[in-house]
Amino acid sequence: MTQNENSPKTGFEKIIDYFNENLEINHPVAIAKIVEETGFSWSFIKKTLAKIKEQYDGFHFEKSGNTWIIWKDRNHLIKKLDDTCSRLLDES
Repeated sequence: MTQNENSPKTGFEKIIDYFNENLEINHPVAIAKIVEETGFSWSFIKKTLAKIKEQYDGFHFEKSGNTWIIWKDRNHLIKKLDDTCSRLLDES
């Protein structure tokens, strides 16, 4: 094992793993369910979700009525790439 594999995971990494391993594609889930299943606080999860939305593709996070919901549109969330052709489309 490498040093990284022996290091304890951060809360952020645990949340990413939770989404990749437990969420179904295009199946919205309320933050309250994630709080129950992970043991993290609502405020920590909401803050982490906002960070994930900025840094990762394949992830959606928005308010629906009085509830915050999340879903993924692919099997695994992937880190956004800075220099891709799609960046040019966003800039136009």
